[in-house]
Amino acid sequence: MPSIDQTENGRNYWRSLQELALTPEFLAELGPEFAAGTDLPPAGTSRRRFLQVMAASVGLAGLTGCRWPKEKIFPYANRPDNRTPGTPVQFATSMDLDGVARGLLATSYDGRPIKIDGNNLHPDSLGATDPSAEASVLELYDPDRSRFPMEAAGGQTFNRTWDEFSTFARSHLAEIRGLQGSGLAFLVESSSSPSWAGLKQQALAAFPQAKWCEYEPVNSDNARQGIHLALGQACRPHFSFSEARVIVALDADLFSGHPAAIRHAREFVASHDPDAPEMSRLYSIESVYSLTGAMADHRFPTPASHVLPVLCRLALELARQGLNSPLLTQAVLDALKPWSETKIETPYLEALAKDILASPARCVICAGDRQPPLAHALAALLNSALGNSGTLVKYTPEADPSHPGSIASITALVEEMNAGRVQTLVLVGGNPLYNAPADLAFGEALKKVSTSIQLSLFVNETTSACKWHVPMAHYLESWGDGQALDGTLCARQPLIHPLYEGKSPIEFLSLLVEDQPRSGYDIVRGTVLPLLPGNDKELAWREFLNNGVLSGTATDPVQATPQAEAVVSSLKSAQPPSTPLSAQNLELIFCRHPSVHDGRFANNGWLQELPEFMTKLTWDNAALVAPATAAELGIAHGEVAALKYQGGELSAPVYIMPGQAPASVALFLGYGRTAAGRVGNGVGFDSYTLRTSSAPDFGSGLTLEGTGARHIFACTQDHHAIDTIGASGRAERVGALIREADLSEYREHKDFASHRVHSPHAVPLWQPYEYNDNRWGMAIDLQKCIGCNACVVSCQAENNIPVVGKEQVFRQREMHWLRLDRYFHGEPDSPEVAHQPVACVHCENAPCEQVCPAGATVHDHDGLNVMVYNRCIGTRYCSNNCPYKVRRFNFFHYHVHYTEMEKMVFNPEVTVRSRGVMEKCTYCTQRIQHAKIVAKNERRPITDGEIRTACQTACPTEAIVFGDLNDPESRVAQLHQNSRSYRMLEELNVGPRTAHLARVRNPNPELVEKTVHEHGSHS
Repeated sequence: MPSIDQTENGRNYWRSLQELALTPEFLAELGPEFAAGTDLPPAGTSRRRFLQVMAASVGLAGLTGCRWPKEKIFPYANRPDNRTPGTPVQFATSMDLDGVARGLLATSYDGRPIKIDGNNLHPDSLGATDPSAEASVLELYDPDRSRFPMEAAGGQTFNRTWDEFSTFARSHLAEIRGLQGSGLAFLVESSSSPSWAGLKQQALAAFPQAKWCEYEPVNSDNARQGIHLALGQACRPHFSFSEARVIVALDADLFSGHPAAIRHAREFVASHDPDAPEMSRLYSIESVYSLTGAMADHRFPTPASHVLPVLCRLALELARQGLNSPLLTQAVLDALKPWSETKIETPYLEALAKDILASPARCVICAGDRQPPLAHALAALLNSALGNSGTLVKYTPEADPSHPGSIASITALVEEMNAGRVQTLVLVGGNPLYNAPADLAFGEALKKVSTSIQLSLFVNETTSACKWHVPMAHYLESWGDGQALDGTLCARQPLIHPLYEGKSPIEFLSLLVEDQPRSGYDIVRGTVLPLLPGNDKELAWREFLNNGVLSGTATDPVQATPQAEAVVSSLKSAQPPSTPLSAQNLELIFCRHPSVHDGRFANNGWLQELPEFMTKLTWDNAALVAPATAAELGIAHGEVAALKYQGGELSAPVYIMPGQAPASVALFLGYGRTAAGRVGNGVGFDSYTLRTSSAPDFGSGLTLEGTGARHIFACTQDHHAIDTIGASGRAERVGALIREADLSEYREHKDFASHRVHSPHAVPLWQPYEYNDNRWGMAIDLQKCIGCNACVVSCQAENNIPVVGKEQVFRQREMHWLRLDRYFHGEPDSPEVAHQPVACVHCENAPCEQVCPAGATVHDHDGLNVMVYNRCIGTRYCSNNCPYKVRRFNFFHYHVHYTEMEKMVFNPEVTVRSRGVMEKCTYCTQRIQHAKIVAKNERRPITDGEIRTACQTACPTEAIVFGDLNDPESRVAQLHQNSRSYRMLEELNVGPRTAHLARVRNPNPELVEKTVHEHGSHS
């Protein structure tokens, strides 16, 4: 048996607090190796009884075998131009989210969009995506989408036509036009579209007394106001990490949710290369574990209300250690002192300040959107004092400097509605009845508006309170434009005719304000043509649509210096936190959910079933509580608690979260929907009921009391846990599964990863097969993986992986071919985190093949471990014998109830599996075959990088590399030879084709020594 050197590894990994403490609930799950009912068909019938019943029909069954029902297909009578049946085509487009355009490539198969990838010409997408963009194609075919205009009258709702709505709207608005727009208000979502901005100006010109309000429940208001405070002008910051040596994230998740998250992550991993002469270091001071915190070399759990005082202390410490800058005047230092006197433990600040001052111009300080404007202003001042302005930090003017902010905007609107000064309200997108601050009582205010018109993709909570509702077109169905974060102009073009007769926001606004309504195409073309370079505008237009972006249109940075006087004034007028946090005075934090966002994606099954990257929860949200806080409150994991905050009350289950800041409770937004659709209704708990306009991000005064009731979480992390003997063996081996080292150790022992397991010279039972042509393999760099889940959703979209629902996930029947294992190590109150993507590794000596009685899993000529679906008889022996636990069994025919519309999302190059069939990762064999055909037709070999798996194309940090191991010059072959490379469980002599590259952290030596000194006496 192989031996595992635990002392050399020196890390104790655990997947959950339940596993670490071996709670009775966890031990109860360890009895059988496999989940309850795994040996039974879905109905609960035993295999013996099943065979008895089926014996009578063996003859009939033999007539059909494992065949699908016969269906007929028909060719085109007249084939459309520029279309070859069966050949996918990509189109550049963009998706607007939170007022910023994300650059995308949409794959169309015979006229159907089926896959979303990133546009590598976009300045922030860089060819990669995030889960929301990947899953947007499923939203396109959602049968719950709004289908036609509706009018509410006499307590009933009637279906109308667009002509009927148009007649009403134009007549009604003609009357308002005569009143100069008095009594008219628009409530819209943020948009980066220049065409939309032009129509907005037309609307305000036609209705000069109308009110225009923009509201996003998840927004960057604090950053806007803070930068305006510091610079004296409305600007947005742009951070660059490629040349940074020290990065300080203050409650900021730079790698998720931020419009430039993909670029941030790509630049960070480039600077965080252990093989580079100098490796960057990331510090995270945050309340809730984020992707950024998980990647940090040092993470300090800190309540959100304490982050600004910590920043003030850091500024004083930098000044004490010698940071000389005209911005750090004595007035600034005096104003900082009251904030520094807050009773907060910050033993790390001296070492952090010293690290910053080692290369001040190569340090960047970033404040998160949750933090108040003063934190952003002070961060901007410190960045300028460090000398990084114009290099690591740049500022560009805001597109709409007059925008007061989402909370201020909707608050003012509600005041007008309550005062009776709004008779007609036009809502474009959004769902304010669900996500507006609870204290505004938006629903009550809306009752006072006589005429309300809503344009929305879905019939949602707000629809029932509106007089008119009209369907919105999906972004994949509509013409449009937008701007990236840096101002680069982006194209949006339709890939399919609107499925439900929806109109885009610009078409809808044109209908309302223009005498002759224009099509989306005409509106966008009219906006873009004057901006195109050259004399041949038609050629430039086509090039713009082909590229998806117009180069040279980025906004020029401004030269701006922070105003110390303004920061001093704000420091003096604001009050430091005076009441200490405690179990009786908890802090409540509201968080954007990384999958369902603010709730707009709640009806998307791919995103609901995607495990949240830290908790691994699916189909749920919870109140995240620190272990020490939960112990003080006497509340158990999964216990339903009553949360009381600022006059509101909510019942929600408690999730004891390692690394959560003490005395701080976090709630994800976007759940508890009542009118999301058949997928999203009744899922989770509505956190918006506690959110107020005075504290939309966080606030103190929360009380939390257990009720004794229990809630069942569908959490994937502890799946495949085995009995205590097996668990002990897994615990001994986990240090070899995911391998890490500090930079100092790596510099001394570059081959540390290969020394973690000492494998004996096992003698194979037969000679290895020689693959003379291609030998496909993969490398996954744990140094680059940020755990964002983009690869998981991309794989699901590419390979027709079904959604199974919360109950089946709880039964350990999730179908994802790729999973992201999350491990903690260290103390539960402040652990480090490690991520590891795991899929089928295509063993050359595959254990699954040796036990399959039907020969359903075999090797092909390239050495791929493939499934022959119509041979599979569902014994599941292969899954039992797989040491990686990456095979998935179809307990149901999950797709049988799909509507014809939902089936349009399927990739026709991948078989849709039926009930009773095992499936797993195929290395995207359909893409391999496609590349082979193209190369053969062109009479050339396949080039390195020509084949990219779905997970690889989605990865923001390029952590996944695929290629031919027989080509020594290929990237994947070179990565397999890297000193950090290792093959997980290779001691089992299975010959995995996938190699992982170990992670190297770069901790501050002074902080490491301090930790060892403080904890060295603990046994």
